[in-house]
Amino acid sequence: KNSAFCREEKLDFFMLTDEGGSISKAYGSSLSIPGFGTFSNRQTYIIDPQQNVRWVFVDVESHIPRHSAEVLEKLKELQAV
Repeated sequence: KNSAFCREEKLDFFMLTDEGGSISKAYGSSLSIPGFGTFSNRQTYIIDPQQNVRWVFVDVESHIPRHSAEVLEKLKELQAV
């Protein structure tokens, strides 16, 4: 599903599918809601080529209209370092 979306949108990066929730738990984005189950909170991680997490956007849902611009701004900032 994610690979089809990436192709359709012509994205040059991968999106993670977290079946089973192990990645969400490892990165602290797993939410457990009694009566509903466990879900992954939408977050964006910028990971450098050395596999270091350089930045985490944790409140993606409330910033959707401007989130892409925020990510691009942070990428430019990190590339300048």
